[in-house]
Amino acid sequence: MTILRNGRLRALLGIFTLLVLSGCGSSMYRQPEVTLQNVQLGGLGLRGGTLLVNVKVVNPNRFSLNANQLRYELRISDTREVRDTSWIDFASGIYDRPFSVGGRDSATVQVPVEFTYGGLGSATGAILRTGTFDYSARGSVDVRTPVGPYEVPFQRRGTVSLLGGAQ
Repeated sequence: MTILRNGRLRALLGIFTLLVLSGCGSSMYRQPEVTLQNVQLGGLGLRGGTLLVNVKVVNPNRFSLNANQLRYELRISDTREVRDTSWIDFASGIYDRPFSVGGRDSATVQVPVEFTYGGLGSATGAILRTGTFDYSARGSVDVRTPVGPYEVPFQRRGTVSLLGGAQ
C-alpha cells in the first residue's frame, strides 16, 4: 500500500512539475517585432530589375532567435483606378537564407526581389511617367526558439522611387 502511494505521489509530482515547466516556457517567450522598413530599387536591366526589401527583426528575448525562412508577397497599385486603389500581384517568394538575431538585439535582413517589366502590367506606363509606385507588402518570418517554433507576420505600404528613394 505504501509503495502504491509513493508511486502515485511520484506520478502526481511529475505531472505537476511538467505543468509548471511548460507554463514557464511559454511565459519566457516574447513575440519578436518584425517590420518592413522600406523597399529600394536595387537595379534595372533590359527585361526587369531587382527591388531590395529591408525587413527588421527586433528580439525582446534574452535568448537568440534563429530564422529559417521569410515568406513575402509584394503588390503594386494599379494607377488606372482613380477612386479606389486596386492592387496587382507583383512578386511572391521565399527567402531561405538562415539568419539569427541575438538576445535583446535587432537585425535587418535585405531580401532581393527580382521582377520583370511584364509583371508590372498596366502600371508600367504610369511608373515610367511618374518615376514612382505604391507598394503593399506582407509576409512572415519563421523563427526557432528554445521554447519552440513561431511564425511572426509583418506588413507595410509605401512608395518606391525609380531614382532610389523609398518611403
